[in-house]
Amino acid sequence: LEAGDAAAAKAFFAPEYITVGSWTDFSGAGYLLSNAFRRSSSTAPDSLPSVKKWKAFKADVEALQKLAKKKGAKGAAAVYKTSLPLLDSYLEAVELPDTLEIAKTK
Repeated sequence: LEAGDAAAAKAFFAPEYITVGSWTDFSGAGYLLSNAFRRSSSTAPDSLPSVKKWKAFKADVEALQKLAKKKGAKGAAAVYKTSLPLLDSYLEAVELPDTLEIAKTK
């Protein structure tokens, strides 16, 4: 997105791209992982901090998806930057390394 190319983002969000690695796959897995941090089966999933953080990140990504369709990479790049701290917050809640740590391993 930062380079001005939204092709990869559009492919990631495309409804016909429902395979391993698509947004549909990632979204479902993210919610299931956040829901796994329940201490009690009687606790409502929406009250879990990890689920709240996942939903905040997901809302930002869905806004990015809409902007990528309408305005291309330039419009979506700003939302992408604001979504990274939300992703890091979610990753911390589910005890995974943050995005910078993940980037270092590549």
